[in-house]
Amino acid sequence: MISQSDSNLTTHRARRVSAALVFMLAACSPAAPALATPKASPAAQAPPSSTPAPTATATPRPAPSRLAGASFALPALPPGVPFTGKLLIADRGNGRIIEINARGVVDWMFPRPGQKLPVRFGAPDDAFYTADGRTIIANAEGRQTVTAIDRATGTILWQVGKYNVRSSGVGYFNEPDDAVPQPDGTIWVADIRNCRLVHLGAMGAWLGTLGNRTCRHNPPKSFAEPNGAFAAAGGSLIVTEIGGSWVTSLTPGGPVAWSVRAPVRYPSDAMQISDGSVLLTDYSLPGAVVRLSNTGKTLWYYRPSGAAELNHTSIAIPLASNRVAICDDFHSRIVVVDPATNQVIWTFTGSGSSRLFYPDGIAYEPPQ
Repeated sequence: MISQSDSNLTTHRARRVSAALVFMLAACSPAAPALATPKASPAAQAPPSSTPAPTATATPRPAPSRLAGASFALPALPPGVPFTGKLLIADRGNGRIIEINARGVVDWMFPRPGQKLPVRFGAPDDAFYTADGRTIIANAEGRQTVTAIDRATGTILWQVGKYNVRSSGVGYFNEPDDAVPQPDGTIWVADIRNCRLVHLGAMGAWLGTLGNRTCRHNPPKSFAEPNGAFAAAGGSLIVTEIGGSWVTSLTPGGPVAWSVRAPVRYPSDAMQISDGSVLLTDYSLPGAVVRLSNTGKTLWYYRPSGAAELNHTSIAIPLASNRVAICDDFHSRIVVVDPATNQVIWTFTGSGSSRLFYPDGIAYEPPQ
């Protein structure tokens, strides 16, 4: 977040349309319409007054190695090794996404300097790999869009939502947060101000919503400002709600497995890790990272002081069984911590053209 006060942050982020603008590049699929021809609007697919039942696409289930939470199952890393593989950073203040290796070298960036885009790309506050690693899904909470980017070519495949337009209509958002790819290729978007979860297809189709927009904690009927819906075991979702600091394990279209209140002021981006517990952050000052059991028991609580103090931590991602990467937004840095010792193993701020400015999201790709 870029605002410097909690009150402004809460107003701006709450976090953390008559027709949709869904653009497709011809290169993304032989059957996809050209960019000059907008995809059929969701209004043509379903009446705006209806809420389609969430459905899943029939795509094969790929290995979930890139999905948040899976990495705690990896072996421990030796001392001095912060991580292996890649880190994807939503560098919000700089209006870009960068990918770095464990040496801190930027090996991918979107948009590239001087790159002309077919649609406007708002400053990203989160970006995630799809399970097959071919696409990056980014959301611009302040600009009301979700965008898919082809990783190989750095081109935009599609975009849902209308830039700078807030609406509760089908195909529109009001502060979309954490557009999270799922193992089946679909995407769940926490639409904060509309108090709903939006389900998108792998090609950006509007599949449906959960939540009746009453902004009250009663999942799956209603949500109190949800700001994350991450994939969990058995096809469930781990959902965080700002109102009441709730964390819920939810089966879309089915029962709630469990729901607990997290010991934080502002819960953000809870994700299930390999043992079934969840990892989330406190988007506050001071910030914190918390690991909870499904009964609400605190298993790890990291809130350092002094130079290591966190200032509005938006997300924490496990990199190995003994590594957690933390996005320390207002300090414009990524820190990697050993949860067994609470020792900071590595800090990345970037330098020169790679220097971070209010990063707001991270994702991890293990070595392939």
